[in-house]
Amino acid sequence: MLIPKEKPFLTGLNSYYLYLDKFIEHLQGEIGSGCFYCRSEDKEILVYFDEQEIIRCIIQDNGELAQSSQSLEPVTQSLSRKNFLVTIYYLDPSSIFFWGQIPSFQRVKTKLKTTDISLPDLFFRLRQKKFSGFIDVNLQGHNDGGILFLHQGERRGGSYSWGTGGFSHSDDDYNRLLGLLQSNAATYDIGQFNAESVIKSESAREKSSIVVENRDYFSNLETALKEFIELYFEVVYKKIKTSPLVQLKQKFVDHLDEYSVLDPLKNFFELYEDGTVEFADNVPKEEIAAAIVDCTWKVVEDNKLQKKFRAAINKWAYKTALEVRGIYVER
Repeated sequence: MLIPKEKPFLTGLNSYYLYLDKFIEHLQGEIGSGCFYCRSEDKEILVYFDEQEIIRCIIQDNGELAQSSQSLEPVTQSLSRKNFLVTIYYLDPSSIFFWGQIPSFQRVKTKLKTTDISLPDLFFRLRQKKFSGFIDVNLQGHNDGGILFLHQGERRGGSYSWGTGGFSHSDDDYNRLLGLLQSNAATYDIGQFNAESVIKSESAREKSSIVVENRDYFSNLETALKEFIELYFEVVYKKIKTSPLVQLKQKFVDHLDEYSVLDPLKNFFELYEDGTVEFADNVPKEEIAAAIVDCTWKVVEDNKLQKKFRAAINKWAYKTALEVRGIYVER
């Protein structure tokens, strides 16, 4: 499992003394959003939550594929059978959705070392491969470190031991990590989010095939897209005379040359009055979502509402759910 690098909010707890439902309810009131990490000799459990709901539960037995659920029931069953050490991490509203929806991944078997390759050189190689995944940087003999997240070879942010909230876009944090690597040896633990080519160790020259299950990757794409469209409805409703949905669908038709996936005759998706997007089976969901976001912005620009829409998006807690898929909602 992948655990935030930030300092825990609480640590050293024993699951035997906890009433799970009540404890998470207490955490929702005290810190708002975060994750509940349980570890035993042969099992790990992660529960991601925000102020209102359980976002995702993950259970993994040693050597087995992780299983995920939005129900606490399998977690409760596991905690009833044995004791776990429990650690609590605070994750701010802008990062909880990112952590809660991290795709299934497979770690590369061979760890690289800073003596094999520098971090900037490693980034250069991963950029060439359009790599999507993470680099877990662990300094030897040092408490500091970071997890760097990449999408299509580009660094999107990171989790740092000196940080707060779980996800930072700051170049200052990245540069601080680079500074630490200049005077400290470290290892790179690399994980891939999809079946891209495997990274080879420069010393061992080993190759490992990557098998990744993506069944959870799109589990909340529809939810995030619905919320984005709802923001659009709220912003433009008071200004335009016609239905915001009608204007948006008309924009789809106007740009079919650019976005063929929006062609209503293809029946790839259905967009409803409440903003719900319902995808057909086996369609390019990310491509459709990106096209919808772009057309939404075109309507906003036509009505000169960019400033209001941008302000609404900046307050939106779950924009990371789209950005992690390479769909950028800010303009």
